[in-house]
Amino acid sequence: MSVRWYPCLLVLIFLLNSIRIQAQAQCQVDSNKLLIGDQRNMQISVQGATGSPDSVDFAPWKDQSFAVVAQSPWTQTATGIEKSLRFTVFDTGYIILDPLPITFREGDRKDTIYTNDLALEVYPVIVDSTGLAPLKDIIREPLNLRDLAIYLAGVFLILAAIGIYLWRQKRSQAGDQIVVVVRPAHEIALEELSHLKGKKLWQQGHIKEYQSELTYIIRKYLENRFDLRALESTTGEILFDIREYVEDMRSLEDLDQILNMADLIKFAKAKPSVDIHQEFMDKAESFVFQTKVESNISEDDDLDE
Repeated sequence: MSVRWYPCLLVLIFLLNSIRIQAQAQCQVDSNKLLIGDQRNMQISVQGATGSPDSVDFAPWKDQSFAVVAQSPWTQTATGIEKSLRFTVFDTGYIILDPLPITFREGDRKDTIYTNDLALEVYPVIVDSTGLAPLKDIIREPLNLRDLAIYLAGVFLILAAIGIYLWRQKRSQAGDQIVVVVRPAHEIALEELSHLKGKKLWQQGHIKEYQSELTYIIRKYLENRFDLRALESTTGEILFDIREYVEDMRSLEDLDQILNMADLIKFAKAKPSVDIHQEFMDKAESFVFQTKVESNISEDDDLDE
């Protein structure tokens, strides 16, 4: 190549580099009129740039009360790159935003381009000249049953719980009570007399033991039936006291013979005939039957219970 072409080649390279860096940046807003504190959308687009842009520095605009609320990353388009952001302004009046510098890097090379400037009209919030309205009185609604329903339901549940608790307590106490059934005096006496007959003491020659048990059964019956201290009293005292409760002379004579015969056998060591033992057993049973407590409860009353 001739030396004369070198200058032309250098000029061509310079022109190509100049054409490559002629990138354009532009800022656009959806509306340049806003109230103070309102938010608007801005789009920054760059055409014809090569390399990757650094982060955008909004420091020149912050002195004019400009604030970025949110921003997106750079995205590739058919003609270049762009990014969107949402901003607000905290000052009022006619505001001019100076061109914003955008720096690009390509290897070790750094280039800076500038956007167009922006004009914004920021209006203050208009305060109602009439001032704040006075406080109004509380409107009270009339009380109705629906308002009280939840309280009535709560009271009902509490009363129901108390009632169930008391019912269970009463039922539990009733279940724990021990019912003592007092047998009639004549049943006990007749049962003991029957048991004495089964022992056959006098048939085996145990006369004294037989008569002692016989009179003991009768004396105990008199205590249980008439509330007399018969076990501790003498025969004479018993016969005197029993006349207040027993009017049948036959029964009184039978009792007299049973008690006196036992005393004769026990203290005087008398030996009565053999037939008298069975006879006195019959008289003792007859005395109990004649003086027992008669039940006043009819069968109909039993069924009702």
